[in-house]
Parts: sequence; C-alpha cells; structure tokens
Amino acid sequence: MAIDNEELMHQLQRASVLSRRSRRAHVKRRMDEQGGEKRHAGHCCHGHRSGRNAMAFGDTEATHGYGNHKCHGGSGRHGQNRVLAILMMQDGTSQKDLAYLLGIRPQSLSEALDKLEASELVVRRHNEEDKRVVNVFLTDAGRRRAEKVAEDRKKSAADVFSVLTEEEKEQFAAIMDKLIAKLDDDLSEKSRSKRDDAEEAEEA
Repeated sequence: MAIDNEELMHQLQRASVLSRRSRRAHVKRRMDEQGGEKRHAGHCCHGHRSGRNAMAFGDTEATHGYGNHKCHGGSGRHGQNRVLAILMMQDGTSQKDLAYLLGIRPQSLSEALDKLEASELVVRRHNEEDKRVVNVFLTDAGRRRAEKVAEDRKKSAADVFSVLTEEEKEQFAAIMDKLIAKLDDDLSEKSRSKRDDAEEAEEA
C-alpha cells in the first residue's frame, strides 16, 4: 500500500512539536534545579540561544526571528495557517486544546487568534456548557483559506517526498514512528517526575 505523503509530513511536524516540548521541559527542569529564576548566559527564558550564540553553534533555527518563528511560540502567518489546518480537521476545538496540539504557549496562540479574528477568518465563542472554555470556529472565509492551505500543503508534501521510493517512504515512516514514541515516553517521564517532585515538596 502506498505511503501517503501528507501523513509523512504530519509525522515530521508531530516529531517537531514533541521535540520542542521535550526541550522546553528539559530547560525548565534544569532552571528549577539551579534556582528557578536563574538564567543561563546566552539563552532566553525558554531555551533558545540568543541570535549570536545560535549562529556560533551553527543552530540557525534557534535564532530569534528565524522564518515565521517567534520567540514566544510563533504567531506569524505560518502559525496562523497551522491553526486553520487543525480547525479544518476539527472545527470548534477549544483554545486550550489548540495550544496543546500546536505545541505553543496559550499567550502565543491568543496572539495568532487575535490576528485571525481581525482578518475575519475565525471566531471565538464561550462553550455553552462550560463558560470557562473558549471554542474556536472557522468562518466561511477561514474555511476557504484553510482549503487553500491544505492544497498547498499537499503539493508541498508531494514535492518533498518525491525523491523517495515507496520502500524508502515505508522505512522513513517506521523511523518517525519510533522517534515519536520515544519523545512521547520522554515527555511522560518528565511529567511523572514533575508530579513526584511536587508531591515531595508538599510532604516536606
């Protein structure tokens, strides 16, 4: 059975999101162990190297302002398109769940949603059953934009993976599955460790 190019792209993005979460959790835990408010020289508050140090280490993606990435999670056009892509699959997703799926901070998501609302691409509504929950919906214009983004993504994925044979795609998919499972396990372990630390602090 042929491997779907978009699914391969989804695996890449999923691994990227999990990698960012794992890195943030690692940096936060290290900072907590060193006194909470301490900051490492050459790093900003959530683990990115400053632009100069990032370039010195050859880490161009870590520099601030790289592409559509923003220091606090990304609310540029790329980030907005990712929001639309998720809503295309599951319209009415809560704002909290959107932040989790995107792997960005709630504040960063709010910035992206503010811009999308200003462009009349999405609307936010309080959940009728729980007013504390805010659900996000596509407008007609937002759906048209999301469909265009989805088509562009499909073409892009086909182009990116056109260099691989079907056998190589299967191997790549299997490797990505292993990486994602490992990242999931690491994050689960960090979460358990964080809960254990909190419980020990309460008992102390």
